[in-house]
Amino acid sequence: MSDYEGTFERTAEASLVALGASPSDDALDAWADPEGVAHALGELGGARTTAVLRAAHEPAGEGDAAAPAAPFWIRATKGSAEIVVGAAVGAAPGAAETRRVTRVVVDSGPSPDDADGAIARVSLLLDRKAGAAAKVLAAEVWARAPEVAVERVRAMATRLARALSVPASLPAASGAKDSGTTGDEEALEDAGASAAAPQVSVRALARFTLRGEGPRLVLRDFASRGPREGAGVNLAIGLGFTALAAACWAMFGQSTRAAGVTAAPSLAWLLGAVLLTLAATAFLGVARFARRYVATSAPLVAIGSGKVTVAPWVSREGAVVLEPEGRFGAAIDLAEVRGVSVQDREGRHAVEIATEHGPIDALITDDPTIARYLALALDRAIDDLRPQSTSPTARQRARKRAAAPSQ
Repeated sequence: MSDYEGTFERTAEASLVALGASPSDDALDAWADPEGVAHALGELGGARTTAVLRAAHEPAGEGDAAAPAAPFWIRATKGSAEIVVGAAVGAAPGAAETRRVTRVVVDSGPSPDDADGAIARVSLLLDRKAGAAAKVLAAEVWARAPEVAVERVRAMATRLARALSVPASLPAASGAKDSGTTGDEEALEDAGASAAAPQVSVRALARFTLRGEGPRLVLRDFASRGPREGAGVNLAIGLGFTALAAACWAMFGQSTRAAGVTAAPSLAWLLGAVLLTLAATAFLGVARFARRYVATSAPLVAIGSGKVTVAPWVSREGAVVLEPEGRFGAAIDLAEVRGVSVQDREGRHAVEIATEHGPIDALITDDPTIARYLALALDRAIDDLRPQSTSPTARQRARKRAAAPSQ
């Protein structure tokens, strides 16, 4: 564990204490696992049983380079409309805010990317308070169609409203328009009695979020400094290449004076000097960018516009930069993704995305439970956003031609 990861864990645990929760409590994240949250809410014990849920104050900003939003937690108590809202990282003692929920609302709208998609959100409307937010988000699901997105969160919203003893407003398409009750038995039956995703602690999940950022659904690691992690190594390599390039240029000068510019030794030294100079420039440029990276998190995977990108390009503020991904071939069509699984990597656990271009590791962790949890979340998100009917991609057409018997 790096020093930065250790610092993150300490601040995350302090924030949980300020929230009145324990780091070992189970985390409920309806962005990553809405069906699992519905199941967990249905299994809550008697009155005054508490649960910690992922939250956000508002949808992420629009634009192609939306800045990452700070994560929040909600601590809800069964049978009570009062919730405690607090920052997931860096909250000072007493910083958590107690608010009263008046209604749970599910709404949907088009996704901000270029593809035909939709987003369903579960909002908790709050009591009026001067200078305070009017609502918090308890879930956000991206899918290829509104009905798919809404069905993912319907049972979770219904059970959350029931746990808080407040009314729920569900989309009219399900026959639950502003019902004024916490009912919707059909949604409860569809909640998924078996929670496929494993239960993870708040401590483990605090560092990861899966939520929209502008036109992309992004898996983000808040315990990583992204490019800044390798700034020192890249700087050292760049300086090493600089020293070697300087030596080659010096030898080129000596060879030129002795045998002329067109002599074979001179040309060899020139070629070596040019290549080493280019390598030095590249590594020093990467180090320069990395040292100016000011964000305290890093995007691991970005999904949107029918494509998935692992380790997407980022701005210095940590936002996903979209333009280069197609130009450099980093984005892969969702139709070419075969699935997401957890693979062993010499005792560690990698979340691997299997594609027709080969497997790609999205992240590697020591915790097998969080690896499986995030793998299932990514697999569900990719499946929900993958178009049901699509024409073959260029690679699929090439593979089909290669597999066809020769005439």
